[in-house]
Formats: sequence, C-alpha cells, structure tokens
Amino acid sequence: MILVGQFDSPFVRRVAVTLHHYHLRFERNRLSAFHPGMVEINPLMRVPSLIIDGDETLYDSNAIIDYLDELAGPQKALIPRSGDERRRVLQVLALATGAMDKAIAVVYERRFHSAHTIAHEWTVRCMAQLSGALVHLDAHAGDPWYFGRKFTQADITLGCLAGYLNLRLTEAFPPGLYPNLERLNERCEALDAFIETRPAPDEFMPAKP
Repeated sequence: MILVGQFDSPFVRRVAVTLHHYHLRFERNRLSAFHPGMVEINPLMRVPSLIIDGDETLYDSNAIIDYLDELAGPQKALIPRSGDERRRVLQVLALATGAMDKAIAVVYERRFHSAHTIAHEWTVRCMAQLSGALVHLDAHAGDPWYFGRKFTQADITLGCLAGYLNLRLTEAFPPGLYPNLERLNERCEALDAFIETRPAPDEFMPAKP
C-alpha cells in the first residue's frame, strides 16, 4: 500500500496513525495536494489517497479507514461495526472531521489571500463553527480515552485535529481552554503511531503568493 500526502494534513495523518496502529505495512508518497501531478492520483487533487493492491486507489480518509477496519477485522476495528457504539463513534468523527475542514478553510483563506482580500466574515463563521465543535467535544470527553477505557477512531481523529491546530491555527486551541481534549491529545502524541507520523520540517504549505 502507498499512502499519498503530507503529514501536516490531519486527514493524511489520521490514516497513517491508523495504519501504524493496525501494524499494516505501507509506503508513502509525500506529494503535496498542491502539486500539479496530484490530478493523476486523485481527480479532486486532494489528500489522502491510498493505492492498494492491483493499483486501485481509494480516496477520502473516511473511505480509506473503512477499508483498513475491514482488513483489521471486526474484533480489532476502531469503529464498531454496528449498534449504539458505532453511532456514537461516528457522531464524534462527524464533528471532528468537520472541525478539521473549518480549521483548514481558515488557514487556506489567510494563506492564499492578501490581507485586504481575506473574507473576514467567512473566517469568523468558520472559527465559530470550529469553536462550537470543540466545546461540545471537550464537554463529552471521557478518561483516559474519549469513550473511557476503549481506544477508538475517535481518539485518533481528535488527536490529529488537535495536532493540526497546534501546528497551523494555535489561536483556536489555546492551552487550558479545552482541558479534556488537551489531555487526550497529550496521550495520543505519546503513542508510537503518533510519534511515527509527526510532520517533518520539510512538510509544509506552499509559499504565500
């Protein structure tokens, strides 16, 4: 398997952490989503993509993780296969990945527009949506993991969300504001799967225009 994308993307990183957690061997193509060659891998020119046996390419982190869960089997899968537990994990994932989208939207708006062309009302709304998700997620977080003793995909995704905010949008995740998510992130970052997927210094966004 070949994972395409840089670890500074929280969506790429959640897939990579999952691969490491399941001890699945993979290679990585560190092609940036902004590289013109990305269209040959993913017609949406987005990351992550996962090239699997037979040269089939999977798109979107949710679809990729669903495939990895299938490889791991129902007893090890980080998203339960059915019932209330599955629904609860999926609800957290919906909020966490939605928060990732809003954070990235703000980062891109500021990165790719000059100061006088930034859509400030749009970024304010995105920040409010991000904050709303974080407040809710923090209020319902358990200990030591989000759902208590059981480690799930919710923990991986929340850890990658917090890691991205600490990297690219620190104002949205200041120390002490979301204490439960902060503790969860600290536990995640201490895991080997997270240590192995920390963005390298040369995994960065394109220069400002």
